[in-house]
Amino acid sequence: MKPGPWRRALVAAGALLLAATACSGSDDGASDDAAAATISAEVASFDLAAGRGERFILGFFAGDNRVLAYGNVTLRFAYAGTREAPQQEAMAGAPVEASYLPVAGQDIDPDKPSPRLVAPSEARGVYGATGVRFDRPGFWAVVAAGTADGEPFELDAAFEVKAAPQVVAAGEPAPRTENPVAGAPGVDPVAIDSRADDGEIPDPELHSTTVAGALAGGRPVVVVVSTPVFCVSRFCGPITESVQELAQEFGDRVDFVHLEVWQDFENQVVNPAAAEWISPRDGGDLREPWVFVAGADGSVTERFDNAVTDTDLRRAVEAVAASV
Repeated sequence: MKPGPWRRALVAAGALLLAATACSGSDDGASDDAAAATISAEVASFDLAAGRGERFILGFFAGDNRVLAYGNVTLRFAYAGTREAPQQEAMAGAPVEASYLPVAGQDIDPDKPSPRLVAPSEARGVYGATGVRFDRPGFWAVVAAGTADGEPFELDAAFEVKAAPQVVAAGEPAPRTENPVAGAPGVDPVAIDSRADDGEIPDPELHSTTVAGALAGGRPVVVVVSTPVFCVSRFCGPITESVQELAQEFGDRVDFVHLEVWQDFENQVVNPAAAEWISPRDGGDLREPWVFVAGADGSVTERFDNAVTDTDLRRAVEAVAASV
């Protein structure tokens, strides 16, 4: 690996060390390499913790608003230290292959072999690798290598790894949330689903039961925490719709619940039900969307931050449905 990208990545990590920011802001480092001058990389993972097998996801964006899609890229990671003890030299770890993960709800050809820049209307997604382990908390650097339309690139970004998960994680008990359901007296329908601007709450399969009720009944539950109207990434709507389609198929064995993020978007008031699931324990910024899957025993089996594919959603739901 050429040293240039690692120097840039460490500089980016150093900026994060000074600012003490979270892991995936829009200024997390972009390569000025001539081969990829118009492309930047952004860490898309919301909550990374040390000592766990994590799903690491990364998005690529061009200056003309196109996004990188299809194929695979290679990732290498290096520890950059803490704010108190920054590390000036980085030893790159072994390369990890990251595959393209199209956001749920899209009808695209997943077998296109090589990454290329496309309009978001053609494909939206991230590149992800599972089972990535960070051996210590602190700031880290990643260099992603691949091709875009046949041209090679090396792009870098910096991100933070916490000592422990900051939102509900696999293996933890699912919160027994008493979320408002459709028709709850005194609750604005938009606070139950931001799409209910006409007073009618969509997707009744997602708004007919509480998380607490599902778990009390000994049923697995899928919880999608999203704000389809106000979502920054624009992933919330498609993911919520994909969860709803699974609810129609698996609703006889699994309960499905949508938690709207905003109780009052204009005044930036978060729904208490959503906060139980996605408010960071260290007081950091809240991010969405999330999907959590819990088994009949009430323990979270899987979680998906920011972007999830239809394939992964179905696999996770089938696993808990089979246990009933």
